[in-house]
Amino acid sequence: MYLSFTTMRHKSKQDFSFLDMPSIVTFIVHGQIKRKRKLILTIDDIFGKGFIVKIKQTSESHRAGWLTTEAIAEGTDYLVAVGGDGTVNEVVNAHLDSGKNMEILIGIIPLGRGNDFVKSLGIQKNMKSLLKAVQNNSFTSVDVGWLTFYDANKMAINRYFINIADIGLGGLATQMIRTSPKYLGPNISYAWAIFKSLLNYKSQKVKITTPEWSYEGEIMSACMANGKYFGSGLCIAPDAKIDDGIAEIVLIGNVGIWDYLSKIPLLKKGKKINHPEVYYKKAMTCMIESQTQMPIDIDGEFVGYTPLKMVMKQKMVKILV
Repeated sequence: MYLSFTTMRHKSKQDFSFLDMPSIVTFIVHGQIKRKRKLILTIDDIFGKGFIVKIKQTSESHRAGWLTTEAIAEGTDYLVAVGGDGTVNEVVNAHLDSGKNMEILIGIIPLGRGNDFVKSLGIQKNMKSLLKAVQNNSFTSVDVGWLTFYDANKMAINRYFINIADIGLGGLATQMIRTSPKYLGPNISYAWAIFKSLLNYKSQKVKITTPEWSYEGEIMSACMANGKYFGSGLCIAPDAKIDDGIAEIVLIGNVGIWDYLSKIPLLKKGKKINHPEVYYKKAMTCMIESQTQMPIDIDGEFVGYTPLKMVMKQKMVKILV
């Protein structure tokens, strides 16, 4: 069921005039988050005193992207993604497609299963901090990656990523995590998905081409990182910067299952992996071709298959901080 409603507390004439109407803040809330009623009451309590608040909840027929497009058409001044990285990705894609990305600022309340992008920004689950950012119009401009890839029928698809795009093992893991029990929590769920994927996945031969370097050989995974973290807190790309127009490319070659698992504690600590089959590169654009179709995940969601082309676009989204 699609739910959308607007709240605004009563104001005296001294609070604002007709020519100084309050800004509209639209919250795009993932429909499956826990303690949703309490969240909505908190939003109303904190933002309802000075803003027109609109709350839109996702459903199977009304995804976050659709609701974002609707909110922009309604004249919203701020968009707030309430959920995980997948919700943020959908909001960002619709936001960029609208052409309003330089006008409308995006806030994030990280309440999803995976909340990795906000770790690169230092954003907390703090509604009052978000209120302060809105009041001060405090933001940072971040990059996005523009991807072209293919569905199972080899039809081309275009989509942005704001955190990390991953081919190979990560793409399979995002499919696996959908079947993991929710009671396990994000950290155990991701560990379970990675382990199960390692048991089922074999390295694939790829050709990666950039203007500065190229690679040809077998890989388990290729990560194109704007942010540093994925997989519920694994710092796969310690040198990634969200505003330099460059992706950190992390290639994991022919690494065995136990070798891979033994390196996870290093990733948790934000350290690079010192291994002859792990490579750290950088690129503004790249093309990845494979002998067989390899799964792709974007910001924690499975989206399609290789071949893939990536182009980084600098400072395209304004994120409230």
